[in-house]
Amino acid sequence: MSEKTTNDMLKVKTILIIALVIITLGIAWKYYKKYRDQEKLKIGEISLTPQKEIKSFDDLVYIFKNGLKLKGFVQIRNFSGQDYSLNQISIDSYSPETEKLVAEQTNILQSDIVLKAKQSTIIPLEYNVDIINALSLFKESKVIPADYTVWKIITHPLQAYKDIKLSNLKMKLKGFIQAEGINMPVDELNYLYG
Repeated sequence: MSEKTTNDMLKVKTILIIALVIITLGIAWKYYKKYRDQEKLKIGEISLTPQKEIKSFDDLVYIFKNGLKLKGFVQIRNFSGQDYSLNQISIDSYSPETEKLVAEQTNILQSDIVLKAKQSTIIPLEYNVDIINALSLFKESKVIPADYTVWKIITHPLQAYKDIKLSNLKMKLKGFIQAEGINMPVDELNYLYG
């Protein structure tokens, strides 16, 4: 090979190496900016409410027959100047004192949720609390007395309904939200009939 061909190949290799270094630095800079702005992603309001309100004894019996269905949302605030893609959301429901798992999130979220720059994003949440967990949740929240059973509620409905304190019904929401590798922990007590 001639000396000119060797010099040309060296120049091409040098140009390719420089181009790769520039591209790599550009990608690294993009991730650095996102990492630097991670404290600008905040979890806002989290709200859960029962789909069926308990206004009568029949409503209470319905819950003990069918379980407690909850709907709500979590708000994520993006104060940064960049958009973030939501990778994963995992928020489960626990009893308030013993932190026993009561219900897992039932809705599957679409994979293309984008947290827009300088905006709030509302993400829906849904839970189904089965009969046994609903009873233990009501007892632990002191909605019904600790010695009550489903049988006692059914056999003494007026007494049971009189002793109910719905304003005490609460659950703990724990988990995380992940956006482009940034984890935001969730650990919040939520009153259902506040």
